[in-house]
Order: sequence, then structure tokens, then C-alpha cells
Amino acid sequence: MKQMIQENQEVRNGVNVTALTDAMNAIDQDSTLAKFVFRSKNQWLDGGHNRSTIEGFYGVGGEQARETQFVMDADEPMVLLGFDRGANPVEYLLHALAACVTTTAVYHAAANGIRIDEIESRLEGNLDLRGLLGMPGANRNGYEQIKIKMKVKGEASPEKLEEAIRIGQKHSPVFDIVSNGTDIEIQVEK
Repeated sequence: MKQMIQENQEVRNGVNVTALTDAMNAIDQDSTLAKFVFRSKNQWLDGGHNRSTIEGFYGVGGEQARETQFVMDADEPMVLLGFDRGANPVEYLLHALAACVTTTAVYHAAANGIRIDEIESRLEGNLDLRGLLGMPGANRNGYEQIKIKMKVKGEASPEKLEEAIRIGQKHSPVFDIVSNGTDIEIQVEK
């Protein structure tokens, strides 16, 4: 069900600020409404090719259905022995990081009365393949460093626009996951 925006609701940056404020007030009254569980189902297809499906999630005190099922294919480029049928997992991570920092910045800017006209970002992650291959010499298996360059335009001073991006970084769940790590438990079912 698409969110209906009524005439008396304030919308900025495509964000229903009235609904955002109402949601924050509701969470203030009942913190259990803030607890969410997102899920992904993945199936290996062949080689480096696998497919994830995103459907419902738990949030706001109950199960939530999506209007659309999202399907994402991952593969490796040919130089990494794949067939290029999708972005590879570390590229998806860059997408998730950019999308989350951007969305968080836009939502906070909207709530604080800042109009954003455009945000563009370029991300680059440095990875030593020896880690993945279990070869000696790599410092780690994943990215050693990620660089993000963001350009933002809007109706505010350059300082306020930069502050919006910094707030996006500070409150982005994906930025937190990547920069602070998250406990991950793997259970192998038989």
C-alpha cells in the first residue's frame, strides 16, 4: 500500500515530514515500535552466481509485507572467473553504504527544514584478493579502505549541506555496520 500524502502534510525532499515526526513521537511513546528485523533469502545458482530475494520484514510491532518482491543477482566479473550476471558482493556493499548514507542525510535534512536538490556519490574500496583466496600477505579478507566522495546541492549554505551529509554518516545504519562491525552468527543446517 503506497503512502498517501494528504494536503495538510509537509513534504520535503520527497519525505513526508509530518509522517516522520508522527513516527518519531510514536516511538518516543513505545520504543518497541523501533525494533525491526530485515530478512534476505539467498540461493546459490552456479560458480559465483547466486540470487537473493527480499520480501517482508518485521517492524512497527508486526510483520510487514512489501508490495514488490526484490530479486538481486550477484556474480563475479569474468576476470574473477564469473560470468558478470550481477554486481559482486563487495560492490553491493558499496551500493548499500552509499544508499544508506544518502537516504539518512535526506531524511534528516527534510526533518530539519533543509531542501536537498541533488546528492551524488562515488565510492571506491581497496581489496587485496589474497585474503579471499586464503593466500599469505593480505591484511584482511575484506576492504582495507573505502573512500566516499559526495556532492550535495540544495537551498542551504555549503556548511549546512555538508552538515547534512555528516549527519547522514553519523546516523546511517550501514555506515555503522561497516565501520564498527556487527556480530554475525552462522548456523549450518543439515
